[in-house]
Amino acid sequence: MAGHAPNLFKHRSTTQEFLFSHSDDIIDEGDAQAVLTRRKSAAAPSSDPLFSDMQDRQGLIHAIDTHMASASALCAIAIKIEGPEEKGIPEDAVDAIATLCRTHQGNWARIGPDRFICVFTHLTAADGHVLAQHLLNAFPDAENQTFTVGVAAYPTINYIRTQIVENAEKALEHASFFGPGTISGFDAVSLNISGDRYYQTGDIAGAISEYKKGLLLDPADANLHNSLGVCHGVLKDFDNALSAFENAIWLSPQEVMAIYNKAYILLLQGNLEQALGCFLKADTCEPNVFEVIFHIGQIFVEMGANEKARPYLEAATLANNRSGPAFKSLGACLDKLGLTKKAIQAYKRAVKINPGDAESLSLLGRLYTERGESLDVASVLCEQSVRLAPDNGLFRHRLGHVFLNQGKLNHALVEFELAAAMGHDSQPQIEETQDRMTASKAS
Repeated sequence: MAGHAPNLFKHRSTTQEFLFSHSDDIIDEGDAQAVLTRRKSAAAPSSDPLFSDMQDRQGLIHAIDTHMASASALCAIAIKIEGPEEKGIPEDAVDAIATLCRTHQGNWARIGPDRFICVFTHLTAADGHVLAQHLLNAFPDAENQTFTVGVAAYPTINYIRTQIVENAEKALEHASFFGPGTISGFDAVSLNISGDRYYQTGDIAGAISEYKKGLLLDPADANLHNSLGVCHGVLKDFDNALSAFENAIWLSPQEVMAIYNKAYILLLQGNLEQALGCFLKADTCEPNVFEVIFHIGQIFVEMGANEKARPYLEAATLANNRSGPAFKSLGACLDKLGLTKKAIQAYKRAVKINPGDAESLSLLGRLYTERGESLDVASVLCEQSVRLAPDNGLFRHRLGHVFLNQGKLNHALVEFELAAAMGHDSQPQIEETQDRMTASKAS
């Protein structure tokens, strides 16, 4: 991923399982022959009529660019043959694809181990759907084997004619989202899925390009606006991110993702009150979403409204009882409310979830020290926090306090002096420790 992605919501459900990617395996005729389930002894692939006119991807693209160049309209159908891998690709399924293509004077190619594509001149996307349905109907009772099909057409927005192959594949991945036996046309959702592929691999510019093309096809797709906003957020282009999220909210006022994302961008900009308003609106639209109530609680704490923060942070720990940050925030809130015992329990849970949380360890040690109990435990906690974050002056200052309360004056002075050297205001404690050391020697 290019840069650190903000904690933004992209989709309600995961789509990356169905994302578009070119097959790296360009299958020639001999390879195709090898993976087919043959019903009889095969002739040499070059003489097998089944494959006599089958092309590879580049051959098909060349054909589109040459003898199909005069056609004002093209239609492509990308086909995946479904079925158990151990049985191979049935010859009758491939024969059905070849026959369909030849009957309608199309060109066909193999683009993957189980994927084919047919391109026809002078046919529309609607025609492609009809042909795809004929293909599905050819095997109505086939056990564990059927087709999934994506349909694309040229012209479509600003795509050049050879991109029809890629677009049909994107439509096929879109169809795969719904499972075998599905036909999907190339549309804005196809581009959203394709954009997700770029996003997941860290190509944010590629994702933005796909989402923008999707919006050319469907300007009213709120999910595309939200996805576009997430990309801008990742790039810290907050103005464009907010604009995209506001478009998504305008199109779908009750959709919690875009509302949450707008709030999160406002939070990153330091606009606490506006962010809080958006988070509260998101919570009204869909109550008890962990990320939403967690941020509401955190903002209330930052504003000093700890009584208001407490129920949200408690709800956040119930919504996700494996979130160390939620328990740590709850601990801070309870501490500020003077509920020390409850704060200790919250910090203990945060440390249990994440033993490497130096801040929670240090805070827990501080609370034990302030209560004047379990100083040995407090010492262990603060020492561990310093081991994890040796350059943190505040953590060393707290360790110095533990040593001071234990009467370990030499150790305390060392920690206070180190804390001061790291920029923490520990001078009063240094002087107090030195005075106690002087008094101890005098006695």
